[in-house]
Amino acid sequence: MTGTRTRLSSGGYAGSNSAVQWRKPMAILSIADPDFLEDPYPAIHEHRPSGVVPNVDHGGIWLLDSDEIRGAVRDPSFLSDPEKADPEAPITKVLKAAGLSIFYMDPPRHTRIRGLVSREFSPHRVKEMLPEIETTARATLDELPGGGLIDIAATFADVIPMIVISDFLEVERELRADFRNWALTRVKNLFDPKKNRSPEFAEASRSLRGYFTRKVEMRHREPATDLIGRLVALTGVQEGDLREDEIIDLLNLMPGAGIITTADLIGNTIHALLTHPDQLEAVVADPSLIPDAIEETLRFDTPALSVGRIVTEQTELCGQRVEPGTWVRVMTAAVGRDPALHPDPDRFQIDRAHREHFAFGGGTHFCLGAHLGRAEATTALRLLLERFPKISLAKGDDVAVRRRVPGFRGLDRLMVQLD
Repeated sequence: MTGTRTRLSSGGYAGSNSAVQWRKPMAILSIADPDFLEDPYPAIHEHRPSGVVPNVDHGGIWLLDSDEIRGAVRDPSFLSDPEKADPEAPITKVLKAAGLSIFYMDPPRHTRIRGLVSREFSPHRVKEMLPEIETTARATLDELPGGGLIDIAATFADVIPMIVISDFLEVERELRADFRNWALTRVKNLFDPKKNRSPEFAEASRSLRGYFTRKVEMRHREPATDLIGRLVALTGVQEGDLREDEIIDLLNLMPGAGIITTADLIGNTIHALLTHPDQLEAVVADPSLIPDAIEETLRFDTPALSVGRIVTEQTELCGQRVEPGTWVRVMTAAVGRDPALHPDPDRFQIDRAHREHFAFGGGTHFCLGAHLGRAEATTALRLLLERFPKISLAKGDDVAVRRRVPGFRGLDRLMVQLD
């Protein structure tokens, strides 16, 4: 389907119930539906011809057309700041309550803050971290039992990113269990309309923000050269300086952004290789193919299914009129499985000549942690297959159990035979 977005006359804010003028009856798509959580791609393929469908979970719409997705991700007129969105939309309230609005900030604030912190996630900085990542991965492998069945998701894929981000943020050893609980409680419930207003979600958000507030205050009293210390050193009173509340906001989003998606990238790649033995054989024989396997996972089984954007002008998307202030959940996962872009899109094939995905978003909001996530996944897969080249999927039912986390796709359990 080709893009059909046209600008209409600008207008005032329209509430969530009238934000889209549906010109034909539309099917319902809910990312909290059990079938969608198990496998979103049948629904994505089913709704792709419509291009847009109502978002019953959070208000606004889902965008599924690849051409329109490219435009929405890259077009600066599609903003991300919840302050520009329908204040009554459920997701607007959740993001503000969780202190995650900075994740969706727009230029010029976004440009200023990204410019100040991007060096912490640069390819050069990630290269400096590689020895620590490798040490973590090797130590995690050393803890695995030498034979028999194990859950590689829980004992390996989930462990490495948690340690890496905890080390990156210098979380105290005695607080890491609490830190893990706060981070996972929040990210796993963020897009679940039944859980993102729960007391547990609110408490996890308060605890995580309180922790980082105390860390920033401590670095003001006791300057240091760790990450938080370097960020605090950028604060000041002049225009363009980093503000203390912005540091806390940035730190507040890092655990969710840096843990579950990377864990799912590692786990999903292992699962894809084990369920495609010919591809696993190729990677074991030639480890230089591991980056290709990871990129194919980002297309085929991406950990993050969508990104959020806000319409700022009265617009038509795939023939539907959309009013300013409307939340658009851009189903970036749809691009990776689009048959118009990828022959046999539901097949995992690491030697594809063409591969397009938006697993890390795009445009000004391209994920700062993309280099780090790729580095962790590459290191983890390389060392796992080096140590256990005969790894195979366990026999029986329920050996691969999907997470029930709306908005994300990963594995709660992946049973394997190491030898």
